[in-house]
Amino acid sequence: MKVRVVIWIVLMLAAGAAHAGNEFNVNCTYSHTLPDDPIIHPGQPGQAMVHDFFGNPGTDAYSTYASLNSNKVTTCDSAADPSAYWVPQLKRASGIVVPDFQKTYYRNDQPVVQVQPIPAGLEMLAGNHMGTAPNPHINFLCRGGSYTTVAPTNCPVVTDSSGTYSQLDISVHFPDCWDGKTLVPNLASGISNMAYRNTDGTCPSGYPAKIPELQMNVQYSLGQDPDLSTAQLSMDPMLMNGQWVPQWGGMYTAHGDFISAWKTDSMQYIIDTCMNMGAIQGSTCSKSIPTYYSKASADVWLDASGVAHPTDATLVSAPGTIVLLKFPTPANLNDYPYASSDLETLGQNVTDTNAFMLQLYAATTTWDDATHLPTAAACTTTKIGAIYMNNESKVRLNDISSYIASQVAAGAPQIGVCIRNTTTETVQFSSREGSWVPALYLK
Repeated sequence: MKVRVVIWIVLMLAAGAAHAGNEFNVNCTYSHTLPDDPIIHPGQPGQAMVHDFFGNPGTDAYSTYASLNSNKVTTCDSAADPSAYWVPQLKRASGIVVPDFQKTYYRNDQPVVQVQPIPAGLEMLAGNHMGTAPNPHINFLCRGGSYTTVAPTNCPVVTDSSGTYSQLDISVHFPDCWDGKTLVPNLASGISNMAYRNTDGTCPSGYPAKIPELQMNVQYSLGQDPDLSTAQLSMDPMLMNGQWVPQWGGMYTAHGDFISAWKTDSMQYIIDTCMNMGAIQGSTCSKSIPTYYSKASADVWLDASGVAHPTDATLVSAPGTIVLLKFPTPANLNDYPYASSDLETLGQNVTDTNAFMLQLYAATTTWDDATHLPTAAACTTTKIGAIYMNNESKVRLNDISSYIASQVAAGAPQIGVCIRNTTTETVQFSSREGSWVPALYLK
């Protein structure tokens, strides 16, 4: 069956409306199926309900943060996310339904308090694997319909520009308040490390750490067969006569599991720029999460007289001025794959409404913005890229991949970039003392 990728309708929770700029997402294709569960039945292969896994392809009954982190491979569209995601297997009278993918939104729907990074190795569960009635944290969606907590018995075949077929989506909403200390829930004692937020968006007592809420959406293509009257989800097997016998439950047993193995500095970027920054125009939230991210360690602008301005919150690029930036070369670049390298800046043309290109050049790195201020000679004549600029204040990514690759190959511990302005307009960039720190952005 041909897998069809659709645009997900973002669910608006009763607890609060969505806030643009306070979310990002990853899309992870189906990886594999096993009767394993490293949270509920750790170290017990074959003794769990049958699960469909997404993300890290090495996930099994023995998986921990350490094993996931040592296998930095993922089916997700962010190389920085080798986390494990899984849900129970779905079947109906016509057979097993293999999911197409899962798309997880990381959200802060009620940004009344700042969120913290999801800690490496955090294990979470959502839903009720023994459920028999609608659950406010589980939603169902038939193609062409609306989200509901009531499990459908039929998802009609719908015709639109993408074709004629039936589709079911199951959405699992994870708790977003952590106890701040326990990575692995103590299920034997019935104690969870997570809780859902209060109706006002704050966290309940005992779970003070607000983290992004995961909304994991799993898509199932049903082809021309809309019938879900016999749909069931896998449940834990029963041991009968020395054999594990599969068990199946109703659709209200829907649930999801997650072990975070996010690259820690990528997660920090997400928190700083997508969750807590607000809605800076053009910020690289949504899907553009860097695999490697290196903030400027020094930045200076030289005015037309050559005088250095090392501590201004704004870097001024005007006719006759030079902007100099210096970054640490990201470490361990062989750990995760990346395809491109960009200069990330927040800036705008402050003179008029014209659009133009600012040229980027290689720069030396024997200067700093404290005791060894640069001169104009620090900006070389080696062109490495350009910045498209207009009067819109926004975060911009500009490709300098070839230059970064050459510096990495040469073993350069630092990377220098400079901006020359040959136009008649003035551009202002945020400096590392300003609202947005210039950075190298590798993805």
